[in-house]
Amino acid sequence: MKKHTPLSHVTRKVTFGAAVIIALAGATMLTSCKKEAKTLPEVTGNERPANPAATETYQSGTHNGFFWSLWKSDGATGTVNYANGPGGNYSVNWNGFNGNFTCGKGYNAGSPTYKIGYNLGIYSNSGGGTFGWYGWSRNPYYEYYVNETWGSVSPHTGTYLGTFESDGAGYNVWTRWMTGKNIDGGDGFRQIYSSRVTKVTTGQNRVITFANHYNKWSSYGYTLGQLNIPAIMVSETWGTNTNGSINCTIWAQ
Repeated sequence: MKKHTPLSHVTRKVTFGAAVIIALAGATMLTSCKKEAKTLPEVTGNERPANPAATETYQSGTHNGFFWSLWKSDGATGTVNYANGPGGNYSVNWNGFNGNFTCGKGYNAGSPTYKIGYNLGIYSNSGGGTFGWYGWSRNPYYEYYVNETWGSVSPHTGTYLGTFESDGAGYNVWTRWMTGKNIDGGDGFRQIYSSRVTKVTTGQNRVITFANHYNKWSSYGYTLGQLNIPAIMVSETWGTNTNGSINCTIWAQ
């Protein structure tokens, strides 16, 4: 699946995706004493500022045993409304938004054995961005995605590695090396992601068997490191004057 996204937009998306996990990791450490039990057994221009808190708006917490977060880039304009629903449900809608945001529900730490059930009840996104399973690893540093659908601009770029099948759907695998700062402030990290060949439709129960993606990435020589960082079913958008609405429910499959 060849991408035709303008480089400036792709770079911007990657920067903010990376920055939110810094905040996620920090929030996890600061609030670990009050966490609820987990439900399961979450280029030029891509440099982050030295103090991410100075250029971001970030909220996080726990709700019904799930970790949740909402992050917006500094200077963003327009409206973004995030709400936690029952269980693993959340919704977000935005109007006339300029900038970037990510939000979602998930878990305090990732795992290669997660099997995530989800139902995407509503999805519309006039900008760039993606919806899917998202997180980071350390040693080595990877930013990973399982992209289930995306907005009007495809998020895919980098080196195409191949196609495989998981949970009844075809996925294209992509990777690229990023020269910006990783989640701990060091230089460089790798992106690895699986993207559905065909975007999901709304209103159906679906499954992401993350082990299938983890193992496929490993077979190409890209094995994730430590997954002691939050992982979420992310809703992400970026662009100018974007509008959209998403409603999603996740559960342990």
